[in-house]
Amino acid sequence: MGAKKWAAVTLLAAGTLAACAVPNQGTAMPAVTVTAPPDTIVIQPPAVAAPPQTVYVAPAVPVARTVIAFYDAINRRDFPTAWNLGGQRLAKGGTYASWANGYASTSWADVTVRSVSGNTVYVDLSARQTDGSLRTFSGSYTVSGGTITGANMKRLS
Repeated sequence: MGAKKWAAVTLLAAGTLAACAVPNQGTAMPAVTVTAPPDTIVIQPPAVAAPPQTVYVAPAVPVARTVIAFYDAINRRDFPTAWNLGGQRLAKGGTYASWANGYASTSWADVTVRSVSGNTVYVDLSARQTDGSLRTFSGSYTVSGGTITGANMKRLS
């Protein structure tokens, strides 16, 4: 089957795609649209250090949902969930504390799923740092059994 492509969409008007979500103990929860086509889900990242109003249009493909969920957890600072979704494998034997501390200077991350082929998810990633700079990456994640098992990412800027 050929690779399918999806992209991030920027909200043009308040409420265009996002639905309401109830915070859990002060933690921002993603809003999920109910108006997207039946084969997509849309998740809006929480407002961490004033990110742009970007939504993720994720294909209804479990491997892509795993990558989206990983970055959603990182944006919510829910590092235990991100660790379980693949951070443990990406840490390459490092400790949870060391891996989570690696995100200390990241305000938010915006991931765009470019395509999916089998268990490989091709993405573009922008990560806003606490100093205001933006780091961009492109590459792929390998997903197996609902967990990211590997990554091949290249920093572009």
